[in-house]
Amino acid sequence: MLPLYLGDIATAQKQTLHSYPLPPRSLLSLLSIALFQAPIMPAADNKFHRLAPAGLHGKSDEEFGVFMKPRPSKPERSSKCLVYFLAALVILAAVALVFAFAVLRVETPDVELTSVAVKNLTHGSSSSPAFNVTLTAEVSVENKNFGAFNFEDGTARVLYKDMAVGEKNFSRHHVEARKTTRMNVTFDVRSDRLRDNKNLSSDISSGMVNLTNYAQVTGKVRVMKIVRRRTTAIMNCTMTLNLSNGSIQDLVCR
Repeated sequence: MLPLYLGDIATAQKQTLHSYPLPPRSLLSLLSIALFQAPIMPAADNKFHRLAPAGLHGKSDEEFGVFMKPRPSKPERSSKCLVYFLAALVILAAVALVFAFAVLRVETPDVELTSVAVKNLTHGSSSSPAFNVTLTAEVSVENKNFGAFNFEDGTARVLYKDMAVGEKNFSRHHVEARKTTRMNVTFDVRSDRLRDNKNLSSDISSGMVNLTNYAQVTGKVRVMKIVRRRTTAIMNCTMTLNLSNGSIQDLVCR
């Protein structure tokens, strides 16, 4: 299309009106078409020139979008809260397991002889086998639990060939958590309590008499007022009585 000037448009309109009279609506339509299809801008020489159609140089949102950086998405707070909650649950479960296995677990206390003193030892010969002796034993009770151990009255025995030759009752005791208590028990050991002493003659001849000290210690362990458990500790110690020098040898507890 050739460029139109404002003066040309006015002249064309007058000619058209004189030649073909138009109704007012048609005139307005013609003017609007002419104005919107050919925008008019003043030039440097004060003349009006037609601008290029807007469709040739139009900008769209897609063209601007090429140069715009995408906004980073915001982290979801709900997902983070869920992760923190699950992590806290795992930590609490681990602490509860450690607490249950290390603190609330009840172990049987250890009971053993730590030393034995010999007094008033007398013995016979191989033809008349016999011996009498007083043994003073120090018994230790070690409580490994995180709660106190209260044990009841009990009886400790001295055995020869699984036969009792001496016994002594001991009273109840209280052992604090993670502590060890000691008590002295005195036994009056006599061979005349044996039902069968056919093996005693050879031991008297050798000068060595093998003895066993046995006891059961029964009580309750109480941990933090949460766990209460009844348990029994067994003392089983072997030793050798030396008739020559009146001493105890090879004391072993298991």
